[in-house]
Amino acid sequence: FTLLWQDHNIDGPQTAKADIRPPLGGLQVRMPDGSWSDCPPVPGAFTINAGDLIQAWTNDEFLSNVHRVANPPPGDEHARISLVVFTGPGNDTIVEPLPTCVSPERPAKYA
Repeated sequence: FTLLWQDHNIDGPQTAKADIRPPLGGLQVRMPDGSWSDCPPVPGAFTINAGDLIQAWTNDEFLSNVHRVANPPPGDEHARISLVVFTGPGNDTIVEPLPTCVSPERPAKYA
């Protein structure tokens, strides 16, 4: 999964203030119809992108999605910092739906 802090205060340092104005461009997710949808930052909040592992653990309660970062428009001079960290379970971890995500109505899709 991706954990993202989007605090793009274009008027000064990163502050997590409620009145930030995000610059154009940034995180987008692909919708089922193939279109791209912007994910503007919510002040003081994290954006969590669920990946394939979370989809399997939650038995499709949270779906993995294709995502990208759109470049700002030409001429935009706002600074942006991206730091990416990828992690996952150990190689001996059994990946199957969590017991709370399986029921007779929702049988396990992954084993």
